[in-house]
Amino acid sequence: MESEGLILFGVNNIYTVRIDEKDVQCRIKGKIFKDDRAYYNPIAVGDIVRVTPDPLSPDEGLIVSRTERKNAFIRFNMKKRTPQVIASNVDYLMTITSVKSPPFRPRFIDRLLVSGLIEEIEPVIVVNKCDLGIDKETQIRLDDFEKNGFKVFYCSAKTGEGIEELRSFIQYKTTVFAGQSGVGKSSLLNLLEPDLDLKVGKVSSKYDRGVHTTRFSIMVLLDDGTRVIDTPGIRECWIYNLDPDQLKFYFPEFILPSGECGYSSCLHFDEPGCKVKELVEEGKIHKDRYKSYLNILESLTERESY
Repeated sequence: MESEGLILFGVNNIYTVRIDEKDVQCRIKGKIFKDDRAYYNPIAVGDIVRVTPDPLSPDEGLIVSRTERKNAFIRFNMKKRTPQVIASNVDYLMTITSVKSPPFRPRFIDRLLVSGLIEEIEPVIVVNKCDLGIDKETQIRLDDFEKNGFKVFYCSAKTGEGIEELRSFIQYKTTVFAGQSGVGKSSLLNLLEPDLDLKVGKVSSKYDRGVHTTRFSIMVLLDDGTRVIDTPGIRECWIYNLDPDQLKFYFPEFILPSGECGYSSCLHFDEPGCKVKELVEEGKIHKDRYKSYLNILESLTERESY
């Protein structure tokens, strides 16, 4: 008899599935996902699957199907040249960043924001290590995120600042924690659920970047039913499933001025009469956000030629 379960994590094609408060070790039955060969992985954390139990072992089974996903956090795997599903069926995509050690990377954040908006996942920014102080330039960029409608949390895993507000926000929801190695994803999770005791990594003093401590995505079920998906550190986020001419719709500050551009198909690149570029020059659109847009536009255009 088939049962429905939730994918908590998977390693070497063996998936841990939560079925009726019990964890079952499962493999995929045959080639049932042969139509998903375009993807790096047919099953992801957060997927809802149907499982046939092993008659000889109650703790094992076979995944026979996957229900349709409501959304997915996807990045383009440059090495394999295929899209990779990091997590599915989520409410929030939380970009965890730090003010220092590793340094603040706003253009990386921009890419994750777009990745969330594409899939209709609400993107949220969590600034960790606030106890180290926030410089003026970083604060201006963070204020700009908020001005454009993105929620920003200010936290410190060291002092506990902002943890209760964060806990309240994600309660009863499914949230993905994503970001560079070393920004403190696991440290924040340990504060949200102290009994987890997740391994915490250090930041390399030579390269000022973190080392991977979380090796694979894993769903953590908090005591109150809240679900958090911890993910390995991401150094680069290559956006998948977006045509270059659609990118402008995922930068909220571009939407209204786009209607005043000289061309309805304006990409805000080098077209004459571009209202967006005019606002950038006037300082009404942040110059670094605009540069970030151009970088993403270039990467999307280059990939079209693959």
